[in-house]
Amino acid sequence: MENKKSYTEMVKAYAMTQIKNEKFMAEIYSEMILNEILLTRRKEQIVKKIDIALDIRDKNAFLLLTNELREIEKQFGS
Repeated sequence: MENKKSYTEMVKAYAMTQIKNEKFMAEIYSEMILNEILLTRRKEQIVKKIDIALDIRDKNAFLLLTNELREIEKQFGS
């Protein structure tokens, strides 16, 4: 016996696949937004620390922080 699906069953299966794909894409998009927020926040923190290092003339801290900022920008292309 051949097991054929009805048109309704095929449409239902297609709709369920589409819903799963949309949920997956929404999860990816949410993760991308969250990562962007975290990266932006980290860069802001480093810039503030660089400003403080400049204010107190801490050359070592300035060099470390600017290197860290450069690495983040190189790694994430921002």
